[in-house]
Amino acid sequence: MINRKLNPLERFMHLEASSGIMLIIATIVALVMANTGMHHIYHEILHFPINLDIGSIKLHGSVHHWVNDALMVIFFFVVGLEIKREMISGELSSPKKAALPLFAALGGMVVPALVYVALNMSGAPGTALNGWGIPMATDIAFAVGVIALLGKRVPFSLKIFLLALAIVDDLGAVFVIAAFYTANISAPALGLALIGVLAIIFLRFLQVRTVIPYIILGLIIWFGFFTSGVHATIAGVVIGFLTPAKPLFSGDDLGKMINDISQHTLNKLNYFNDEEATKTALEEKDRQNFFALRDMAFEGLSPIDRIIDILHPWVSFLIMPLFAFCNAGVVISPEAAGSFFHSPISLGVMLGLVVGKPIGILLFSWLSVVLKVAALPKGVTWTHVIGLGFLGGIGFTMSLFVTGLAIEDPASADLAKMGILAASLVASLAGAGLLILVSRKQA
Repeated sequence: MINRKLNPLERFMHLEASSGIMLIIATIVALVMANTGMHHIYHEILHFPINLDIGSIKLHGSVHHWVNDALMVIFFFVVGLEIKREMISGELSSPKKAALPLFAALGGMVVPALVYVALNMSGAPGTALNGWGIPMATDIAFAVGVIALLGKRVPFSLKIFLLALAIVDDLGAVFVIAAFYTANISAPALGLALIGVLAIIFLRFLQVRTVIPYIILGLIIWFGFFTSGVHATIAGVVIGFLTPAKPLFSGDDLGKMINDISQHTLNKLNYFNDEEATKTALEEKDRQNFFALRDMAFEGLSPIDRIIDILHPWVSFLIMPLFAFCNAGVVISPEAAGSFFHSPISLGVMLGLVVGKPIGILLFSWLSVVLKVAALPKGVTWTHVIGLGFLGGIGFTMSLFVTGLAIEDPASADLAKMGILAASLVASLAGAGLLILVSRKQA
């Protein structure tokens, strides 16, 4: 269980460290099933049909399809919430705070993509070259999980830097998916999604706090994106950005209510021996006060904080492991292993993540400091930044997701996935090892 006494950032770090273990377990199970006599069972699970018929609306797909296009919408919804929260009140809330992670994330996206393109330029357009977005992504669960497991060996400011960088990286990945991995767009379906967005904005203007209308409109937005050609997961991010970031009541309001209740309790003692009618009236007042206190405490947290608190464990311990199970089952045959070191796809992905990420993050961070638009956090050295750059090369979840959008050929997709798995392993070991060496040297 998560310790509720921790602050939100510490709870987030703790949760990500734990969920990283679940991702590893799910990946190992998928790889074992795909490469043993259980491979038939594995493929039957992935292709098991789930069909929803609601009147004239028919939604048919496999387990793999529903995990990637429906459950992952919730993952991207939480991503959208976290990005908005950081932009409103977190590490991206001011230009001074945001400059370093923005520059670092930009370098961590541009350089890996260039490395991949350089190795795949000779391929036919629209095939291997289309995978340039795969090494751009950072897996926030694994990266933050690894650095959280290092504990006090690394400065806490470095953990915050990595978290902010990973969130900006997620935003970049969402933009890439929406802009470059979108099929032919259906204007009527996209118009339906837009109507849902406008309806949510109108409800917010009316200050409607009931959840059910927003859930219905969220489903309409998802269906609009799902049938429009724009990937359905973008709906999650859009709804996340529409979620209010400010609470209805402040801490001062809550304090005043508590003081009023305390004063009422003290006054009640003076009427202890009064008539029964007076006692009944006082008890009714107690009930009203406690209901009001409950509502104020609930609305004292912003909707973003409440939803993240509810959904994050489900995303971390169910949705992401399910996604890993459905997408990491690569068949590693002798032929595939032999092709790995000769394929520009697998090499482009691996070198993009293991080499391009740390170089891009270090280079662009250095430029931001030299240009005096940013400064290194207290206690963070350039060697720390290199180690963090390697951790940024843990692509996994987001890279696997982009692979499914970018590469249609199954054999090529498997090579890309092998590159992601190998790169994530090498990057995590290199990043953790370098940060441990730095800590020992400083000690």
